[in-house]
Amino acid sequence: MNFLDSLRDRVLVCDGAMGSVLCESGVFPNRSYDELNLVEPQRVADVHRAYVSAGADVIETNTFGANRVKLTNFGLAGRLADINAAGVRLAREAAGPSGFVAGAIGPLGVRVGGDGSTTVEMAESRFAEQAAALLEVGVDLLLLETFGEVTELVAAVRAVRRLSDLPIGAQMATGEDGLSADGISPEQFARTLSSQGATIVGVNCGAGPAATLESLERMADATAAPLSAQPNADGPREVDGRRLALSSPQFLASYARRYVAAGAGLVGGCCGTTPEHIARITQAVAALPAPRRIPVRPTASV
Repeated sequence: MNFLDSLRDRVLVCDGAMGSVLCESGVFPNRSYDELNLVEPQRVADVHRAYVSAGADVIETNTFGANRVKLTNFGLAGRLADINAAGVRLAREAAGPSGFVAGAIGPLGVRVGGDGSTTVEMAESRFAEQAAALLEVGVDLLLLETFGEVTELVAAVRAVRRLSDLPIGAQMATGEDGLSADGISPEQFARTLSSQGATIVGVNCGAGPAATLESLERMADATAAPLSAQPNADGPREVDGRRLALSSPQFLASYARRYVAAGAGLVGGCCGTTPEHIARITQAVAALPAPRRIPVRPTASV
């Protein structure tokens, strides 16, 4: 099956964190993790394979920050195409013939539109450049994730949709109140992203499993599009006067079942999650029916 057919057929599990796992393995946090696709590919491949062994159906490329703006900060702008291409090849080799590869695209790292330092038009150009490099090698979908402001995520969706009719997952990072950094509600950004060409809309990173569930439930009332959820492993919280670390794989897996019940057909993890978290999520959702939501099949525009 292709990705959309599989999404209709069963709940799909995405992988978890790349950066957190690389950091734990000894990679310094102040370097370009995307460059590792070229200079330490085995380290990246090992993370991918660990997630495949944990049961992940979808492997994200290690390209979250592989756009021209962020790569320029490391003197790597001239390697943009090579870094993205290598990221796809590493993910594809690990995923194998039965897995799906998602081309990961993150924010530019600068303010877009309004009083920001980059115009919407320039942002679209930057996103299109990275997307083209990912598409050139061959991905099954594009996953746009951890965006704090809707204006920037819409620019990314529009840029990708002009290039391809492949599925696009568009995920916002929200706060405890469910709002994006620019104050947009889950209902609003779910409708906006769907109308701009996103195939899947969802929430990732942000405030943790519980807040993710609340945002997801609100999104489900606003759009018929498939939903996705990839929360962080939750940090310490105060519960009945006690400080508890609610970050265990079992804890996150219990929420994964609730995400599916709320309409999520794609579940996984973000910062702090590991292959063990994904293994537990895979077990938790294995017998659940896929939510009956309607993927849109848009036509690429020029």
